[in-house]
Amino acid sequence: MRKVATPPAAPLGDDSAVVQLFKALAHPMRASIVYRLISSPADVTELVAFLGVSQPLVSHHLRVLRNAHLVESIRDGRRQSYSLIDDHVASIFIDTLEHTKEHDHDCHH
Repeated sequence: MRKVATPPAAPLGDDSAVVQLFKALAHPMRASIVYRLISSPADVTELVAFLGVSQPLVSHHLRVLRNAHLVESIRDGRRQSYSLIDDHVASIFIDTLEHTKEHDHDCHH
């Protein structure tokens, strides 16, 4: 298990960036968007098709993910795509997936 270099001085508040990041990922649709963007950038139309929901709903969730500094928009001419802001986001998500798979059997006992 990884250790924290310095013990925290205080508990994390609701406004902490870490708490906000996990809140953003807590919604199934936003988690699905992040999961999809791990493989490659996508535009809103692709995300609408992937999720099977309306464009305004996808745009809303992308805005939440952008505000949490998880996703960024990239403009290429007239096309606007979305991608993960950096490799840390993919690592956080993949590590979480692996953790849940390792402990999935514990939840069914």
